[in-house]
Amino acid sequence: MAVIIAAAVFFAAPAVAGPYAYITNQLDNTVSIIDTASGAVAKTVRVGSKPAGVAVTGDGARVYITNPEGKSFSVLDGRRHELLASVPVSSGPLGIAVGPAGQRIYVADWYENEVFVFDAASLQQIGRIGVGQSPSGMEVSSDNQYLYVANRLSDSVSKIDVKTLAVIATADVGRHPFGLTIDADGKRLYVANVESDDVTVLDALDMKKVATVPVESLPYATALAVNDTRLFVTNQDDNSVSVIDTGTFEVIATLDVGGKPEGVATHPDDRHVYVANWFDNNVSVIDAVLLETVKIIPTGDGSRAFGRFIRKNRWPIVITR
Repeated sequence: MAVIIAAAVFFAAPAVAGPYAYITNQLDNTVSIIDTASGAVAKTVRVGSKPAGVAVTGDGARVYITNPEGKSFSVLDGRRHELLASVPVSSGPLGIAVGPAGQRIYVADWYENEVFVFDAASLQQIGRIGVGQSPSGMEVSSDNQYLYVANRLSDSVSKIDVKTLAVIATADVGRHPFGLTIDADGKRLYVANVESDDVTVLDALDMKKVATVPVESLPYATALAVNDTRLFVTNQDDNSVSVIDTGTFEVIATLDVGGKPEGVATHPDDRHVYVANWFDNNVSVIDAVLLETVKIIPTGDGSRAFGRFIRKNRWPIVITR
């Protein structure tokens, strides 16, 4: 009972509503918008065909959703929760990311082996970058200097200079990398390798391998919490989340969640971690300090939520156990 009460205080304290978690439901072409203060879906919005990837601007004003079968990305108003636009891309847009200032949108095309760059104000394409095969997860460094791209079929990660839109380094990782996360200092990059059942830790500056951490079956995506001291990794075929201590690179817990967990993101309170469960059509909310699930939120059909589906800006954090 004490855990539930503590979690309720964390959910209610920041504000009356929001921030929001945007969960793509790939099998019903919708996005479930969760009010994290109430712990319930506030609205469901229809978008394009087979929505998958998500990116939210730092202020929460815009939300971008990739539609792989629709060959487009959707733009949502993050305050009114209305569909604003549908922007054509190319063959298979999947991963999507937005820079800290919200001025550029990066879309990874699975089939074209390129990242397409869009101006956020005009929604016009302003560049394209050749990367490895089947680019998927992406992250922009907090200083807005670099874009990192996981190339699934090339077993590599590309580092891109966002000023020149040129690949400046490529690092080999495990087999079939998919989701990745960079820490707040821009020093460590964590890469989930689906086929080798592990996480590669890279030095984000020189792109050298720091560690390889075994996890459970088919790790899909990653998220940092508790001042970047804990990494949460969704394991698709194990219906679990591995928790890695980023100081020791050891797994300190394996937590049961729903069926086929995929997307994972951390609330700005830096304590609550949200996990989208594809087979169970819901979201598990984990207390990253207590390492317990504190809430399960029903969503839509085929909840995937690949990317940063909650705004990134953090609140001041004081952890009490």
